[in-house]
Amino acid sequence: MELETIQITLPSSKSLSNRWLMLDYMSRTGIKIKNISTSNDTQQLSRLLHQLKGSRRHNFDCRDAATVARFMLALLAITPGSHTLTGTEQLCRRPMGQLIDALRSAGCSIVCTGEEGFLPVKIEGVIPTARRIAIDCGISSQFASALLLASATMPQGGMVELVGAPVSEPYIDMTLRVMEQAKVQWVLKGNPPTYHVEHSIPQCDVVSIEKDWSSASYFFEAVSFLPNVPVRLPGLARESLQGDYVVRDIYSKLGLSVNQGEQSLELKREKTMATSFEWDFVRTPDLLPAVAVTCAALGINARLTGVGNLRYKESDRLESIAMELKKLGREVAVSDDVMTIPAGEPFTKESLSNKETIGSHDDHRIAMAFGALKVINPELQINNPDVVAKSFPDFWKMLERLYV
Repeated sequence: MELETIQITLPSSKSLSNRWLMLDYMSRTGIKIKNISTSNDTQQLSRLLHQLKGSRRHNFDCRDAATVARFMLALLAITPGSHTLTGTEQLCRRPMGQLIDALRSAGCSIVCTGEEGFLPVKIEGVIPTARRIAIDCGISSQFASALLLASATMPQGGMVELVGAPVSEPYIDMTLRVMEQAKVQWVLKGNPPTYHVEHSIPQCDVVSIEKDWSSASYFFEAVSFLPNVPVRLPGLARESLQGDYVVRDIYSKLGLSVNQGEQSLELKREKTMATSFEWDFVRTPDLLPAVAVTCAALGINARLTGVGNLRYKESDRLESIAMELKKLGREVAVSDDVMTIPAGEPFTKESLSNKETIGSHDDHRIAMAFGALKVINPELQINNPDVVAKSFPDFWKMLERLYV
């Protein structure tokens, strides 16, 4: 008997939501943002931008949101006034040095009040003396996105030069596409590549935010553990601004049946999954946790490359994944830029029984990647499960629909 299709409601993209909030702040007439993300990160950025617009306080707490911190750092650096920018202890360990140095080179005044290159910082907002800013995005593409968005507010516009090969490049492309939709003019010139951004007032009456492909990856993962259980993920656009849409290619290669419509996607595991797998994650590192746990759980021999910058996320995700998989009996090898997962027996309900609690490492993506294993054994415990609210507040509620 064919099972009824299970429908999962995904969150809206927080990456798109955060970029549109920045453009809304810079617009004169305001932009109506429909289907905005309900994630903690997006709500925090909205609060801080409202605080800045009201000019009531100049002490900005980003909590644990690195995107928010990087976007606000660039914006505050060119906003006249005395500001402080800080966050949780976890956020204050996230690298900010490349962005701080780039802004200083343009004449911005930023003082690290703790360790150099990290929050907290004191900022004296000024109009930059130099239009051209060079940025190394080898650790985070958010540095470039922050500068691109801020450049539109500079009286003479700005020029953002990318030094070296950026990681997560699709997120830079996303920023540029969103700027285009808001009629912010830019052009790419020269070698090294430099984005010339004109001074612009963003203009867009209404925008509707897509569902989040990064969050979808945990349901691709979960379906991989459930033969013949059809799942529908509405709101995932065939032509997406999000680079993580390649998750459908990854899981097709792993063996899932993936049927993409214009604005919806259906998944089903109808056949034997792959026995070996290779993929380069340098462009889409947020997909690595789900894919790594999938391969380990299914006993797939995997070589996952381009993963070095995952050490600089909410946790050192390479070490976090290796540590938690070891608890489940799967040893993985981690080098500077490669994770290798050996073949083995697939996880079963019995093999996941009586295991010690899986640590989330206060990292939403680690919690969700290991949380998906609960469709195999719902009794598996995840420490600090509420951390998923950073990007997907309803994750556990949606996952329970797959407990069959």
